[in-house]
Amino acid sequence: MNIVPEQLEQEKQYLKKTLEIIKSLIAEDDESIQSKINAINEMKRYIWENNTVLDDAEIAIGMYNVNTDVSYTNESIKKLQKLKRSLINPYFGRVDFEKDGFSDSIYIGVNGIMKDLNFYVFDWRSPVASLFYNYGIGPASYEAPVGIINGHVTLKRQYKINGETIERCFDSDINIDDEFLQEILSNSSSDKMTNIVNTIQREQNEIIRNIVDKYLIVQGVAGSGKTSVALHRIAYLLYKEKNLTSNNVLIFSPNEVFSEYISNVLPDLGEDNVLQSTFSDFASSYIRNYKEIESFTSFVERYYKDEFIDEEKFKSTKYKLSNEFKKLLDNYIDELKRNISFNKGVIIKNKDISKEELNQLMKDRYSRLPLFSRLDAICEHICDLSNIPYKKYGKTIKEKLSSLLNNNMDIKSIYSNIICSNEFKINSGMKKNEIFKDGKFLRYDDLLPLMYLYFELNGYPKGNTIKHVIIDEAQDYSLLQIEMLKKIFDRASFTILGDIHQTINPYYMYNNLNEMNSVFGQKGRYIELSKTYRSSEEIINFTNQILGINNVCSVRKSNSIPVVLRDIDDKQVIDQLIEDISQMKSNGIKRIAIITKNNAETINLYESLREKLTDINLIDGSGKKVIGNTVILPSYISKGLEFDGVIAYTDKGDLYQEKDKYLFYVVCTRAQHSLTVYNQKKLVLERKK
Repeated sequence: MNIVPEQLEQEKQYLKKTLEIIKSLIAEDDESIQSKINAINEMKRYIWENNTVLDDAEIAIGMYNVNTDVSYTNESIKKLQKLKRSLINPYFGRVDFEKDGFSDSIYIGVNGIMKDLNFYVFDWRSPVASLFYNYGIGPASYEAPVGIINGHVTLKRQYKINGETIERCFDSDINIDDEFLQEILSNSSSDKMTNIVNTIQREQNEIIRNIVDKYLIVQGVAGSGKTSVALHRIAYLLYKEKNLTSNNVLIFSPNEVFSEYISNVLPDLGEDNVLQSTFSDFASSYIRNYKEIESFTSFVERYYKDEFIDEEKFKSTKYKLSNEFKKLLDNYIDELKRNISFNKGVIIKNKDISKEELNQLMKDRYSRLPLFSRLDAICEHICDLSNIPYKKYGKTIKEKLSSLLNNNMDIKSIYSNIICSNEFKINSGMKKNEIFKDGKFLRYDDLLPLMYLYFELNGYPKGNTIKHVIIDEAQDYSLLQIEMLKKIFDRASFTILGDIHQTINPYYMYNNLNEMNSVFGQKGRYIELSKTYRSSEEIINFTNQILGINNVCSVRKSNSIPVVLRDIDDKQVIDQLIEDISQMKSNGIKRIAIITKNNAETINLYESLREKLTDINLIDGSGKKVIGNTVILPSYISKGLEFDGVIAYTDKGDLYQEKDKYLFYVVCTRAQHSLTVYNQKKLVLERKK
């Protein structure tokens, strides 16, 4: 509901006053920062010029003061940058809250604005700001440091501000005004994810502000804002927990393209970007004996590019990634611990240490240590007994002791024995025994069990500096991966987000993401997000048919653009693609993606199109950035991204089949406004024999 002219004039005056306050704060901070920089430079000059007469303690104190002042100044500069951003859009919402007969007008923005203990704008993460996200007109409450504050929301107002101009201002009686939300959703997408701070919905807000549950598991349909919620949750935790910094938070993302795509959100919210890694990159810091470790993206590509499936390879890979294989690994580890022993004693520096004494150390004294760590402890014990330095002789003694054991202590050899065993053949359903082909390249399906053996036998590293872990696209992680991460970051809280309908791992699938709760001793909270804010009703109806589901609620209104199905001969493909892209652009579709089934199709099409479409950009497995308004990329890199228009392309000889339906679903749900599908007459095809 638009406000009356008198109210609009009052709002203009408040905006003017707020901008004046911001400008005055900027001026004060500018002066303070410059003064501090001058003082730092003066102190550095003094230490440099007098270093010959100052003693070490005086120099140390001087440098400590300099470093402290530098840290303080850097924080002041960050605060100044936030203030300057606030000049463009100082606030986006207002609630009037009445309590005990007194009413306060609470303006809410990305950054809080305060001067002389007067709050002109409240940070969106402040306790009182939750009123804006959680309530309409009527009874309301929020949790303050002193306890629950009860009262009534008497007014709720939203703004669209650009600099000194109020472009829109209206009252609403729901969470986020439907008309305003539709306006936001109708906007063109960007090559970088943007913050959603002015349209956070109540169910999203509950996840963002949850500090009660140490472990959160979020199942969200495509376009429900899972990743946005995760990033805003990070920003909230950084605001709420004073001892938490960006270096204490780690995000596991599906690929580097996705990492680049989300890189602007936290800076937009006034926070530094946190640590990010793919699982394969993380694993490579521990499994170091390989020149290359296969990424999950490459692993998936290996499957989908094969027209025919080798049943033996499929059974082997599926079993390696299964929960049942972990039981076999555990059995081998237990058997190794029971049976390992020294065949003979050793003489070190004329000191005879019998095999009985060595076995007592291995099986009794150091039995609480991981198996391989026991050998290190025994070496250190022997060095102490022999009065020789462990750092100098420990490695030599360890090699000698290893040669006296009745089992090979090499991880690769142990893994190879397991893979080649009859138990593996029988449990996997294979006809022949598997062979572990070791080399410079480590396949993804071998990486996970090798990591598990490495950590179980050597001990888990302690990632104590990490206090919060975000796992995005978690449906593509096995329970074994989650368990390993839980043991490494054993003191951290976890936010796990995924969608079982977007599983692109053909060998492993959850019935429900809450199955992950077993790793956390059933202490995690499971939450579902069922509304999608990305795609139009027409696209949602089409994608529901791919999986035969009907559990997605579309918030975006119909745009009357039907999904287009094309059956095109190879000779006509390029001309038709150019025509479709041109038509999309003429219809106001700005960011367009051609999403192919595999990387080979991506490269072939790109080479054919680049001469005729000068603005098209290639995103392949090695790329890191989503650049330009017209891009082409393979299906398994598109996860988490979104575009105004999508052309889902497959060669006629490589259609999406039944086994590919989740991948096809991922591709089609990247589209916001327009979807065109090539060479896919049927939504679900029979799997090729």
